[in-house]
Order: sequence, then C-alpha cells, then structure tokens
Amino acid sequence: MKVVYIIGVFDLFHTGHVELLRRAKELGDKLVVAINSDDIVEQYKRRPFIDEENRLKVIQACKYVDEAFVIRTFDNKDVVLKYGVSIIVHGNDWVGDSYLEQIKLTPQFISKHQIELIYLPYTKGISTSEIIQKIKNS
Repeated sequence: MKVVYIIGVFDLFHTGHVELLRRAKELGDKLVVAINSDDIVEQYKRRPFIDEENRLKVIQACKYVDEAFVIRTFDNKDVVLKYGVSIIVHGNDWVGDSYLEQIKLTPQFISKHQIELIYLPYTKGISTSEIIQKIKNS
C-alpha cells in the first residue's frame, strides 16, 4: 500500500487546496494529512485566520483525505514511520533541502526509508496570500 503524506496549514481553504489533495490522493492508496498547529504556523508564517481545530474539520471532510490530524512539532519522523509513508507531497513553492529542514527530515532518512518527495505545482489564480490581499484591499 502506498501511503501519501502532506503537511500543511490549509488556512482559508480554497480550490488550490482541493486540487493539491486530489492530485496527492491520485499518487497512492491512502492520503494522510498533518495540519500544522496554530503555534507552529506562527513561528514561520503568521497566526492562521482559521484555528487548527476548524482547519482540521475541513480537511477531514474532504473526500480525498483518509486520515488527518493536528501536528504540534516540526519533526515528522515519528509520523512518517508510524504510517509507513511512501510519498511526501508538497506544493512546489518550497523544494529541496529547505523543505526537508522545515519538517526535520534528512536526505539520508528519506533514502533509508525509500520515501519519494513530490512537489506539485500550485493551482494558478488562487492562493491564501492572494485571498488575504484581496480582503485587505476591499
């Protein structure tokens, strides 16, 4: 069984998020999604507008998602091992070693556990940042 894993914020859920989840699900048999906690997101981005419990409920309701939970640490090793992750998916805005550093995985860990990293292109015309800017401008 191929387990696909996504770690994300999913604030102000929109069609770009739906497309990311749909395309990720197509890559394997089971899609597991970790929702970064409010405190974690605030450390590298900004405080989410939608709190972690409500973001989790939205992701759990998505038909492409088999399992979702809030993650309260940057270190994803335990989760990756627990679920037997085969593929880690992220949007292509953040690739390579900097992304691995963020989720506290090393290239050696990825190689040892035969995990594939796939960076999917963002859906054109929509992003959380664009939504926030439109709200500010209105």
